[in-house]
Amino acid sequence: MLNPENLQETNDFIIAIAADGARVEVALHGAHVCSWRGPDGVERLFMSPLNSWRSDAAIRGGIPVIFPQFASEGPLPKHGFARLSAWALLESSRQLDGSGLVRLGLADSEKTRQVFPYAFALELRITFSGQNLNTELVVTNTGKQPFAFTCALHTYLDAHVAEAALYGLQGYRYRDSVDNRRIKIAEEETLHIAEEVDRVYFAVDKPITLSGRKQSMIATQAGFADAVVWNPWENGCAKIADLKLDSYRHFVCIEAAAVEHPVLLAPGASWSGAQNLECVLVA
Repeated sequence: MLNPENLQETNDFIIAIAADGARVEVALHGAHVCSWRGPDGVERLFMSPLNSWRSDAAIRGGIPVIFPQFASEGPLPKHGFARLSAWALLESSRQLDGSGLVRLGLADSEKTRQVFPYAFALELRITFSGQNLNTELVVTNTGKQPFAFTCALHTYLDAHVAEAALYGLQGYRYRDSVDNRRIKIAEEETLHIAEEVDRVYFAVDKPITLSGRKQSMIATQAGFADAVVWNPWENGCAKIADLKLDSYRHFVCIEAAAVEHPVLLAPGASWSGAQNLECVLVA
């Protein structure tokens, strides 16, 4: 159902507006959430100014959809093909509570079957208001063979890194990709980012809070077992062509992910994972 009151489609972008004035911008390329602004117009997500917007390139920033492979942990190209695929708009509507809803879909094709020989259907459901942004990925096995996958919602949160602090990670086991992928236990109650951070936290079952001077963002996940915290710092930005050298100062990635244990999906079965972001303004 397309609602002209809250939907605009220009150059393969969907712009949807909730009843409270909050808005999201979503690219059909990758079903990529590129912007989430509250009624005050303040952006909550980070987008790189160096994006090429080419159809064969991933979008840097926002919320990339990672499927069916996380990072380079498998035979497929890094982070899989979903973020490089053309998705279809299924629905844009306004819910009874005034929140906006955008649904997008992707099915297997001759191109995807060349690298991932399975039949599937993906749906990304985006529900939003000024206070909350919920993204849910639904994976359905539409074929006759089981398949396994890893996935993530690679969320880039706008943040002043010098002022940012992360809470809720203490006590979790994590893999430290900066330190030769060693497995460690998070001992710090508060994580301040003062160097490159690339960690996969396992079996995360509590909210993660990114606190800043003007607002806090509370990230809660369901279905996804793991959470990734990433900031490449200056040395990492220098290796990434579509990030400026100082981009690391302006974002923290908190990603809902299924990494440690791939999801095994039987024929006809579905799996879903969601991340909810709650924005709390600091008085």
